[in-house]
Amino acid sequence: MDIASLIPKQVESFILDQEDLDNPVLKTTSEIFLSSTAEGADLRTVDPETQARLEALLEAAGIGKLSTADGKAFADPEVLRRLTSSVSCALDEAAAALTRMRAENSHNAGQVDTRSLAEACSDGDVNAVRKLLDEGRSVNEHTEEGESLLCLACSAGYYELAQVLLAMHANVEDRGNKGDITPLMAASSGGYLDIVKLLLLHDADVNSQSATGNTALTYACAGGFVDIVKVLLNEGANIEDHNENGHTPLMEAASAGHVEVARVLLDHGAGINTHSNEFKESALTLACYKGHLDMVRFLLDAGADQEHKTDEMHTALMEACMDGHVEVARLLLDSGAQVNMPADSFESPLTLAACGGHVELAALLIERGANLEEVNDEGYTPLMEAAREGHEEMVALLLAQGANINAQTEETQETALTLACCGGFSEVADFLIKAGADIELGCSTPLMEASQEGHLELVKYLLAAGQAGGHEDYFGGHRSGQASGEGGL
Repeated sequence: MDIASLIPKQVESFILDQEDLDNPVLKTTSEIFLSSTAEGADLRTVDPETQARLEALLEAAGIGKLSTADGKAFADPEVLRRLTSSVSCALDEAAAALTRMRAENSHNAGQVDTRSLAEACSDGDVNAVRKLLDEGRSVNEHTEEGESLLCLACSAGYYELAQVLLAMHANVEDRGNKGDITPLMAASSGGYLDIVKLLLLHDADVNSQSATGNTALTYACAGGFVDIVKVLLNEGANIEDHNENGHTPLMEAASAGHVEVARVLLDHGAGINTHSNEFKESALTLACYKGHLDMVRFLLDAGADQEHKTDEMHTALMEACMDGHVEVARLLLDSGAQVNMPADSFESPLTLAACGGHVELAALLIERGANLEEVNDEGYTPLMEAAREGHEEMVALLLAQGANINAQTEETQETALTLACCGGFSEVADFLIKAGADIELGCSTPLMEASQEGHLELVKYLLAAGQAGGHEDYFGGHRSGQASGEGGL
């Protein structure tokens, strides 16, 4: 900052210039001011010019004038002495600061700036950029990474630099060698409202799409930049454009949990139940999958269809169950979501919760009436899914709620125990056996499954369990074949 610019013109004469400071005959400013006090001078007698200059300093400092309301000068020598001392010290500091600034400028003047135009832009050095452009460098150069200079400035939020580049006729649509995003997309993604407005004033295309199908509006919605969203919509941004994932701006806002952005989009006519073409995702299913409770509540209040199904035939509740979002699931259930497997779906909310090991969520679903024996498209019950994934706590919950421990799939007669043994989950297998699981059930018994997968310690445990339980056929019939080595041990 230029200190000199902060000092009123009326008081410039108090500051010593460099020649004064270098002159050994002159005393420092403070010495000059304080010498009169040391010599016993009467500070009540101040000549008009000095008084005017002191008053200018005091006024700049917000202290007021040296004269009272009746026009008389301050008569207290101690007050004047302190004021004089404070002012002189301040002047000494200002003079020293100016000296340092002059020295630094002199030093910098001797250095040669070897940066490229791209490097100067990256540093946000407007003066260096101006100098290089004046020397004939092209405003439409690209960085080594293939990014345009204008895009670089917009991504970094360098408003003044963007102004300079545009004034020098930079291409407002320059995507660089990579051909990806435009400067407007970069500014929208970074949340730089002033730069967005600047680019639009230079006729930036508000509906250009990136290589992945995103527009400036898509980026602004994903970032939650409400003011930018409003500006872009007012400039004619398409509210229903889909990116390569099939997501509209509303879906991006919902996925990121930006409620206020979603509100603005709906106010401008966005389709609340629009879904992607390939995956059939909607704003609500995306918000549920991510666990954005406030967004889910907002969308439900706005009329979102909670029974819409994705390409995997998942409802909003099922999407919430995949990642164990308990409060989202509770809200959906309170809003009337179907707790059991919907028609045409492949699995139930409880099966998804069991597979993920989400115990609290499973307890909520069971409390709301979930079917413990409902099977998915593989024929697995929730208990089987929990055992297959090694979730012992979930297994315990389901059994405590009455799940059938020996339920079997129709085609292969798999059980929770055979699935646990196949996965090598010894603790789950132990829990099931102690809870009464039949170790002889299945086309491929638990011992055969453990042997085939090479789970040696589990094989030893099962052999011991079979012998202890009096299952001689189980122990003897498989020991010489599967357990002795043919299964990969």
